[in-house]
Amino acid sequence: MALTVLLSIGVVTGGLEWQKHKEQQAFHQSLPTAVKQELQQLRDSGRDHSQRLDEIYDQYWPAQGPGLSVEVISGLALSLLLGLAAAVLSARIFIRPITSVAEAALRISQGDLTARTRGFAIRGELAELSRNFNQMADTLETLERERKDTVAAISHELRTPLTILQGRLHGICDGVIPASDQEHRKLLDQVQHLVRLVDDLNTLALVDANRLSLQCTDLDLGELVNELHAVYADRARDHGVQLEVVVRSLWVHADHNRLRQVLDNLVENGLRYAASGKWLQIHVSTHRDQAVISISDRGPGLPQGIIDRVFDPFFRADNSRSRASGGSGLGLAVARSLIQQQGGSIMAFNREDGGVVFRIEMPLAMPAIRKGAAA
Repeated sequence: MALTVLLSIGVVTGGLEWQKHKEQQAFHQSLPTAVKQELQQLRDSGRDHSQRLDEIYDQYWPAQGPGLSVEVISGLALSLLLGLAAAVLSARIFIRPITSVAEAALRISQGDLTARTRGFAIRGELAELSRNFNQMADTLETLERERKDTVAAISHELRTPLTILQGRLHGICDGVIPASDQEHRKLLDQVQHLVRLVDDLNTLALVDANRLSLQCTDLDLGELVNELHAVYADRARDHGVQLEVVVRSLWVHADHNRLRQVLDNLVENGLRYAASGKWLQIHVSTHRDQAVISISDRGPGLPQGIIDRVFDPFFRADNSRSRASGGSGLGLAVARSLIQQQGGSIMAFNREDGGVVFRIEMPLAMPAIRKGAAA
């Protein structure tokens, strides 16, 4: 708009100057030769504002300028046309990014999440709008892809135990499989697997919806780990695994049941996938103002390329962490969600001498709170 106004002003000014120049030429051509010479002498002598000069202009300048109104109107019309052309051109240039965003938004609303705005040689707010829109579209496409992968993974996880249950129950009903206590135990194992899967999915859904209810109190990690050791000592022995516990009294503000659920998942993970190492350790320590719980094993470890993905739902390593081992692929995802909900963090890394370490860090409880809890 500013460019259009400046262009119009320039055209009108130029038209008026051109008209003035033509009138001056016509005036000089209409003067008698003697008057022309006299006028030139006045100008050469620097007497442009003398009385005689004014008399010459009064006597010989035409009363009405030839075609004055026509010239002005023509200039204004030309400037208007040029201004409109510049406005249309400017609008087309500046509207293209907005049109591209509108077209891409329409395609996305119709289900085409690959739609993106086209790149234009623009800067400023329009360029930022285009970039932000494409980033939003990238996020939507990623979320949709993850949603489809999750639905496919959930359907697979549910299908396996349900198929086993259906087949064996049909066998019992048909008399092919005897209804023994051992068979009932197998069916119960499949039901428990389904229950764990549904519980894990429910926990993740509650965390995503920010509706997970936590009952946080001050608890001693030393006591919690000792409880865990008492529960898993026999199972570790049955797996041929030495369960080692190194603890000290450290107080944190956390949900006892949820933190116990996390540790259960990590110990179960170690017994299931790292039994070949014959060793599993739970170590409680401090680092700066953080309480640290480390669960270490001497199993096969994790390939470097997937360490950052072990906490993704339904993710498994190709070899050691397969569905045949009995896990659903949700335990570590649940563990990360629960720890983060309680203000902590969890990470995984390989040990130098083989195996994996899962390290949990949580803020230590305030000294005054610890004393009150102990009292």
